[in-house]
Amino acid sequence: MEQRIKRDVNLINLVSDFETRIEQGTLEYLDEKSINQLIDFYEREMQFDKAMEVVDLAIDQFQYRAEYLIAKAKLLFIESHLNESLEYIEKAELMAPGEREIICLKIKIYSQKKEFNRAKNLLEELRNSSYGEDMIDLYVAEATIYESEKNFDMMYFSLKKALKIDPSSREALEKFWRAVEASKNYADSIAFHKGLIDENPYNHIAWFNLGMSYNYDWKYEKAIDALEFAFIIQPNFEAAYTECGELCLQIGNVEKALDVFTEANQKFGPDSELMVTCASCHLKLGQVEKAKNILQKAMKIDPYNEEIYYYLGQCFEAKQNWYSAINAYFKAIELDSNRDEYYMALAKAYVAVEDYSKATINFNKATQLGSDNPTYWSDYVCFIIRLGLYEEANQILDEAEEFTFGAELLYCRAITYFFLKMKKDGLDILAEALEEDFEKHSIIYSLAPELEIDKDINAMIKYYEREFKEFA
Repeated sequence: MEQRIKRDVNLINLVSDFETRIEQGTLEYLDEKSINQLIDFYEREMQFDKAMEVVDLAIDQFQYRAEYLIAKAKLLFIESHLNESLEYIEKAELMAPGEREIICLKIKIYSQKKEFNRAKNLLEELRNSSYGEDMIDLYVAEATIYESEKNFDMMYFSLKKALKIDPSSREALEKFWRAVEASKNYADSIAFHKGLIDENPYNHIAWFNLGMSYNYDWKYEKAIDALEFAFIIQPNFEAAYTECGELCLQIGNVEKALDVFTEANQKFGPDSELMVTCASCHLKLGQVEKAKNILQKAMKIDPYNEEIYYYLGQCFEAKQNWYSAINAYFKAIELDSNRDEYYMALAKAYVAVEDYSKATINFNKATQLGSDNPTYWSDYVCFIIRLGLYEEANQILDEAEEFTFGAELLYCRAITYFFLKMKKDGLDILAEALEEDFEKHSIIYSLAPELEIDKDINAMIKYYEREFKEFA
């Protein structure tokens, strides 16, 4: 443990020293060991621009070393600069003809360029010289061709073959999840990754893939456990934190989600997006002041993150500070004018301060941007019904029908018909709404309490209530 800590400290010092000297323009030479350590570090951290700086320095210093030309080609490939990548890999090939790594990268480049005949010819060349563990490279290269051809089942099986040879192959494991997702082989993936984990319980990518497979197989609790194991084993596995936290939110476990996102922010932050997510969790838990404090800190890090202002508006709204909420929503819209939920929040804030003309403008904007969301339309119609504008409510419902459908809209239509003295039509629509979603029928009495004494309406609701209880 002591030796590992010492090694980590040495690496951190190396990185810090490199970045300082690059910034000051005082870096003239790096030894080969330092170059390789820096490239590995920046690739792991996905800081490919920094990795490229190191590789360029290495190429200047060691002009006849094929491995640095290959490293440059790999980075260019990652950044999708395919023609440039091919140029460097061909230079490397002049120095190291027949090198397996060069052939593998050329297969990937040609696959991306949709030059499949060239890629397959190279694959056959690789097949003729592949034995034992060398077959891993072959199967990964084969999977790359299948992926580009969108033959995801074959991609899946090629990577499975690679992982049977080496269950710890990082490249194969990382590509494997894409194959699982695209081919939808979730059940087989679960069984396969369980086998990999039995062989090596500390295989964090296998745990991640298992968790994601459980998620798509609707086994959410198992998915959360697996994703948690992934980041416990590898504390720098940011994707595992993110997926785990999002899944916790999806199933309503807000406390757990908050713990995961808070830990991620402490490890990878401060990050404004993670802080906003933490604040939204606090809001869901009714912890308004905690949410507000986090958002104010996030604002100092990134004053142009529109979600910060939206959730600040939610904090003000929770305290019924409506004018402060309106100002916050305005700022959010100023930064991003295409978010329907911002206009909906602003509309409701204007309703609260009884500025109905501005509320109408923003309800209209929200329903235009989020036209497929029945809740937006029903909120808009409910607002218009409360103003007593029943003909206008009907017109809005006609417009809504062009884009979406929902039981709440049927209830709103029934209510407008009742108020327009079209009771028979209203009862017909009410029957349709009750059959579609009985549990939403309370909207009738919240919008029109006077209908609670109507015998025909009550009789119909009681009839569907018996039906609902029978089949619940």
